[in-house]
Amino acid sequence: MKSSTLLVLLCLQAVLVMGIFAAVAKENAAVGESKAIDINPGQLKCCTNCNFSFSGLYTCDDVKKVCDPVCKKCVAVKTYSGKMFKCTDTFLGMCGPKC
Repeated sequence: MKSSTLLVLLCLQAVLVMGIFAAVAKENAAVGESKAIDINPGQLKCCTNCNFSFSGLYTCDDVKKVCDPVCKKCVAVKTYSGKMFKCTDTFLGMCGPKC
């Protein structure tokens, strides 16, 4: 086999492998692998169980009967006293006063 034919085959194989890697990377991005944190610009009225980080972001783990109106994403939590709600937003700044 001539060296030029071998070079052409190696180039075609490299292009094929690069195409496969590009398709896999595009599929992973579509699944949401590189998802940024959605920060709520609002401020909660109060928070007793605050998870504050040194980056300036915090979440509030309070479980209440009614979710705070500032909260964008509120999830239902089952408790012994019935159905309660918890805000799962990430906020920027300092935690509010304790409830």
